[in-house]
Amino acid sequence: MVMDINQQFRRNVRVFYAWIGSTLLLGVGPFVAFQLIERETTASKVAGVVVGVGSMLPWIAVVVTIVRRGDEFVRRMHLIAIAIAAAASLLMLVTVDWLQRARFIESVDLVVIWPACLVLWLIALVGTKHYYERER
Repeated sequence: MVMDINQQFRRNVRVFYAWIGSTLLLGVGPFVAFQLIERETTASKVAGVVVGVGSMLPWIAVVVTIVRRGDEFVRRMHLIAIAIAAAASLLMLVTVDWLQRARFIESVDLVVIWPACLVLWLIALVGTKHYYERER
């Protein structure tokens, strides 16, 4: 399928706005979920869990769309960044677990952990991009 430059630009702008919107939803979703869970009814707790998890799904879908539409270079960057971020996130989780077991730190709220995982992914993506651009 051949697209002219105007169609490609419009598609990229739509994907960019979808990414911005999904990132905002990713940030706001947990606060709404907390409010629902604090109501202490079973229905509101279920709704809180659904909103908390559901607020992540659009962001994941947009990132998958970006990767699928990308060329081999973009796909390679994302694959390597995701692998680095997964390894770093696992290392962070294991470290926090051992620190808690040794009673060096109190229990860590997982709401702090998942944004840290996203930041690790972003750092890995920027670092991977820098590495491959330097190599070219």
